[in-house]
Amino acid sequence: MPRPPFLAPLLIIVGAALLILTAGAEIAEATRAWLKGRAALPKELILHALIAGAALLLAAAVLMTRRSVRQTVAAESALRESEERLRLIANNVPALISYIDRDQRYRFSNRTYDDWFGIAHQEMHGRSLAEIFGEETYARMRGEIERCLGGAAVEFELSIADGERRRTLQVACVPHLAAEGDVLGFYLLANDVTALKQAQEDLRFAAIQLQHDARRLEFLAHHDTLTGLPNRAMFTDRAREAVAHARRHDKTAAFLFLDMDNFKQVNDGLGHEVGDELLKLMAARLRASVRGDDFVARIGGDEFCVLLQDIAEPREAAAVAQKLLHELGKPYRVGLHDVLSGASIGIACVPQDGDEVGTLMRLADHAMYRAKELGRNGYQFFSGVLNDSAAAAAELADELRSGFERGELYLVYQPRFDIGTRQVVGAEALLRWRHPRHGVLAPEAFLPLADDIGLLGPVGAWTLREACRQGRRWLDAGIRPFSVVVNASARQLRSGALAAQARAALEESGLPPEALLIEIPETALRQLEPIEQTLRAITACGARLSIDDFGTGYSSLPMLQRLRANAVCIDSSLIAGVPHDAERAGLARALIALARGLNFDVVAKGVETQAQRDFLVEAGCRVCQGELFAPAGTADQLEPLLRARRAA
Repeated sequence: MPRPPFLAPLLIIVGAALLILTAGAEIAEATRAWLKGRAALPKELILHALIAGAALLLAAAVLMTRRSVRQTVAAESALRESEERLRLIANNVPALISYIDRDQRYRFSNRTYDDWFGIAHQEMHGRSLAEIFGEETYARMRGEIERCLGGAAVEFELSIADGERRRTLQVACVPHLAAEGDVLGFYLLANDVTALKQAQEDLRFAAIQLQHDARRLEFLAHHDTLTGLPNRAMFTDRAREAVAHARRHDKTAAFLFLDMDNFKQVNDGLGHEVGDELLKLMAARLRASVRGDDFVARIGGDEFCVLLQDIAEPREAAAVAQKLLHELGKPYRVGLHDVLSGASIGIACVPQDGDEVGTLMRLADHAMYRAKELGRNGYQFFSGVLNDSAAAAAELADELRSGFERGELYLVYQPRFDIGTRQVVGAEALLRWRHPRHGVLAPEAFLPLADDIGLLGPVGAWTLREACRQGRRWLDAGIRPFSVVVNASARQLRSGALAAQARAALEESGLPPEALLIEIPETALRQLEPIEQTLRAITACGARLSIDDFGTGYSSLPMLQRLRANAVCIDSSLIAGVPHDAERAGLARALIALARGLNFDVVAKGVETQAQRDFLVEAGCRVCQGELFAPAGTADQLEPLLRARRAA
């Protein structure tokens, strides 16, 4: 039977007490005899005192040792209990918990390793990280482990194979530092975040799908599903803005109401599928035949509306109507069928015919039926006075030919400003015709005619040459850095001659290629394949490329990166609505942020108010152009401003 642990210390204490008592008795007896004079103080008295003191010290030492032993035993017991609790917790946590020494070998691991790697718990001790995770996985985590052994706490994601699937681990490594700062090893904690990552990916996909569905619903609410054109509701909204703008700035706008002349016969004779394809082709021709600022919509059935904004006079609407009739009258290839179709067009103008959208559309509709009564494949203004003036359009085409030969065409330039520095950074070349009878005409009044009579190519080449010559003159005068901006139409791009014309103009003028910025309408990118080679040739010769009317929806920023475009011009219809139109302001701000994020220069055109300027500054658009800063003028008129190089 084992002795109680307290017996030995007790016996020692009892023995020490007996010694103290015995020695004390002897000392007391000898002291009394000495005091009475009966005997001398014996030498043994000192020995007895020493024995008593030694016994007393021994007893005290035993008591203190006993207390220390009790405390040590209690501390060891508490430590064992704590370690057991920690081990119990670690073994029940669904994460990898381990301690690894400087040689990257395991000194402690929880039982989660058994579940994940199939290695018995008792076999983990002493194994290396490479053995547990595999050489390929270890190679990917080695750099982070070495950083941790260098004294840094690290976190990283790690993908490991788990049968046919893969786990994604979120790993944290914390170094174990000695008192003197040396790294003894590190603690490794790894959580399986595979389910979390999958949930995040599912959530991201759901968000993308939701955004797509929202955009699709918004598109369907405002667009015709067959042709992709805006519908009546969207046309009405845009028309209200155009009418308000025309009334506020004393300008002219026109409503063109189109109806196909023989669509019912095509639909009945060849079937609805052919009729639908014909409508799609007509819609595409309509979009290709108008300016970027103009707005085309399908009102219903075989009826379309075109909104012409900021035209100088109703005669320009007649020129556009002639062009549309010419384009829509060309044969269509629909499947195996060659289809001929024409259109009748009615025109109502602001302010001549009113300034209320519903009234203007109704009047344009009446004028369209008048065009049908007069023989179809024609156009009529609602106003008889305007019909009379439109009869002069054919004569205008002849005058354009002779006027081009006589040098009646000329360029004006509207400067562009960096609104951060208020410095002039470029100028857009704008074509004008000094007509001997009608005065100065904007390009919208005669370029459709130039296209019809085959004069668009020569006029475009002349514009490039003249703009490059003027740009060279400004550079020679010390006005730099400076860009000359020249507009090019979709028809010029499709002709394939634009790149060669630009190269020839640069060589002839000596203008540095990077000083020429060729601006094309975003609508031209709707059918990219026929013009992509021309665009690449333009950038290959060193000229820069800009996309005008950006935001109308025909291009994407990755497409522009592929074409090496340098700049985008925000659609002026968006600028006209800011900052008061929240939807347009939000869209403009998003387009500016996206373009700047991909390192495109962003230009805002048509800036007319201080509120618009302030909005653009806040949105991050630095380069602006518009009446607020400076109107267009001839080179001579513009030169003092360019020399000052500051906005007024």
